[in-house]
Amino acid sequence: MPLKLIQPSWTAPTQVKAFSTTRAGGYSEAPWNSLNLALHVGDKTQTVEQNRERLTHELQIPNPHWLRQTHSTTVVRHSDSAIDADACFTTQPRQTCVVMTADCLPILLCSEVGDWVSAVHAGWRGLANGMIYESVKQYQGDSPLMAWIGPAISQEHFEVGCDVYEEFTSQNTALSRYFKPNDNKTWQCDLASIAQYQLEQLQLEQLRSQGKTIQVFQSGLCSYHDSDNFYSHRRASHEQGANATTGRMASVIWIEQ
Repeated sequence: MPLKLIQPSWTAPTQVKAFSTTRAGGYSEAPWNSLNLALHVGDKTQTVEQNRERLTHELQIPNPHWLRQTHSTTVVRHSDSAIDADACFTTQPRQTCVVMTADCLPILLCSEVGDWVSAVHAGWRGLANGMIYESVKQYQGDSPLMAWIGPAISQEHFEVGCDVYEEFTSQNTALSRYFKPNDNKTWQCDLASIAQYQLEQLQLEQLRSQGKTIQVFQSGLCSYHDSDNFYSHRRASHEQGANATTGRMASVIWIEQ
């Protein structure tokens, strides 16, 4: 099966290369079938390495930096040896930043002139704890920025408890607009819109004085709904129970020479 990719629909400069993978085109067997790129989900290490090798070889991805994500707000430079982080950035050509997801948000960032790129993993904890701010503040240039929010779980399928609702709204009551109450006395949470709001607030508050802006692009793709193309941890939990497992997609970005 050939590799199938999701290309960002944005206005990044031509030297910035970026995409998200789907689950198609790998060697993993169920429930990770088939292009699982994560080593921590129970799949065979050798198979995951085969999947990564196919991806990097066929698409000529230079020097991918695979992270060990922990729902933190830690950001590392590509050239660092550290891998315990949830975002990676670089200013150097041919250094690929990678994050893996299966419902959480993959956020790809770049400068308008293409001299800085970053890949960010953000679930609800990351958004609540300031992951977007921690990532954007690594940029030291003066060019406007742009962000692409890739495939992630949609509001329709992301049910959360009152603790998550209160975590966000206690910080900013304006975030209540991204939660819809349901019949279970819980909430449907719109992660992608929260991320866009936070990026726009950064544009207004942190970046305006520095002459920077952020343009946000949304993929509009739901990892839960589209089981043919995407892994979803929440969907796997509903189908398999508490001990469910599934694979991970990758979202990658680099500066080509």
